[in-house]
Amino acid sequence: MLTVVIIAAGIVTINIANKNDKPTSNQQATPSEIAEKKPPQSITATASSPPAVQQYKLKSESFVSTFVAPSYISDSFIAFEKDISEKATSYIDTFSLTTKQLKNIYQTPNKEIINSLVGVEDKLFWVEYSRDQEKDKSWEIKSLDLKTNQKKTLFSGASEDNIEPPILRVFDDQVTWIEKTIKDHIVYSSAMLYKPITNDFVKVATSELNEQGKHRKGIYMAIQRPVPDGMLVQQSVFKTVGDTTDKSYEIVFYPYDQSKPITLRQSQQGMVDFTADQKWFVWSEIGKLSVADRKTGEIRYVIEAKDKDLTIDSPFIRDNHLYYRYSMYQIFDVDLTTGKTSELSEYRLSTSKIFNTSDYLGYSYMDAKNNNGEVEFEIISPINQTN
Repeated sequence: MLTVVIIAAGIVTINIANKNDKPTSNQQATPSEIAEKKPPQSITATASSPPAVQQYKLKSESFVSTFVAPSYISDSFIAFEKDISEKATSYIDTFSLTTKQLKNIYQTPNKEIINSLVGVEDKLFWVEYSRDQEKDKSWEIKSLDLKTNQKKTLFSGASEDNIEPPILRVFDDQVTWIEKTIKDHIVYSSAMLYKPITNDFVKVATSELNEQGKHRKGIYMAIQRPVPDGMLVQQSVFKTVGDTTDKSYEIVFYPYDQSKPITLRQSQQGMVDFTADQKWFVWSEIGKLSVADRKTGEIRYVIEAKDKDLTIDSPFIRDNHLYYRYSMYQIFDVDLTTGKTSELSEYRLSTSKIFNTSDYLGYSYMDAKNNNGEVEFEIISPINQTN
């Protein structure tokens, strides 16, 4: 049985300033205008230190028809994936932070798609699968050792009945994903953990969704977010109520030691994104983001967007700061000691999601209207790091 944490209220509400030049909320994302970063607002003496942000601009003709963002960040280079639709091929490139040289290190051999590129120390990992629209899609989780240039297929599987292939997410030296299989009209979801350094592989949790009868019954794991002591999973819960099926949503914490899971959030509406550390639990919905004390469940801050139809996503907690993206426009920084919210980037269309590697966070801009192949990467370095 799951342990359930009830979220209580004791709230500071923060509004995100709106802009008049934004497109309507139903417009699709397009690459952004390149812009100089606006520094964070000043923070009171009791606040934690503001982050260090490094900017890197690079240009390539291969970026003209695609969008790139920093998927893996190290002390010496940035790695990212790109998909060239006219060539029906995906690539992995690196950008040296010292020489400023751009290098292609991998391309798909049979016109497959690369998805969810991540990295741990000197190894890259990604999911690769056919770009053909198929009901049943085979996939592989591949790795590339950046020191030896050795490539491997670590895991493989098949996503049936139009279920999407796994999405990789990392925390420190751990790679996670959710794997789904179907047998006799039962969908089995498995939260997976792989430790590349020790080559350990753990099935952290499983669930079942029974689709055999008239009504669905059970749990379907949708997406995971690894945190220091376990894995957060957003899942759909189906129950039969009379002659209908009731569907609700949960964010459940599954400890890595496979002890009793804890339900942190329940809702009749889906949640956009979420994260946690050992002190805070954060989740976002359409138009707002909430921050709760993880131990007590008390909501400490609610950050509301002026446009209630836009999303807040890719939240990350580092050094008592919370970073998140407001729609496709802007990155914000919340000092969790004070609730002070600062603009970490300019208001621009389009800004990528935030991506993480160990202690680093990164995002990118490209020009939405006049894409000339130039991209700007912005890297948030650890606060305690000497630059």
